[in-house]
Amino acid sequence: MKSGHSVNRNLAAALKRQAQRTGENTTSVRGSRLMLATVTAIPGAGLVEVDGDVEVRRLTSYTTPAVGDLVVLADFGDGNWAVLGKLAT
Repeated sequence: MKSGHSVNRNLAAALKRQAQRTGENTTSVRGSRLMLATVTAIPGAGLVEVDGDVEVRRLTSYTTPAVGDLVVLADFGDGNWAVLGKLAT
């Protein structure tokens, strides 16, 4: 028979793992982050395609996007993304 303390420790560990998995998979919990990406196409209408698979809105200050630009990509954690601008190379 297990002691009450070991059952509580096992339950606490299981709840911690569950919360961690949920947080990793939920954008509103995960929070925002910045990433680097390469522009692979310019479809127009204020969008750029990055890394060959994601179309993202760009800031108006990024006026001359070009294929091959290394850009800062913001993931706001709520499903919204934006290209903040080009990095100097």
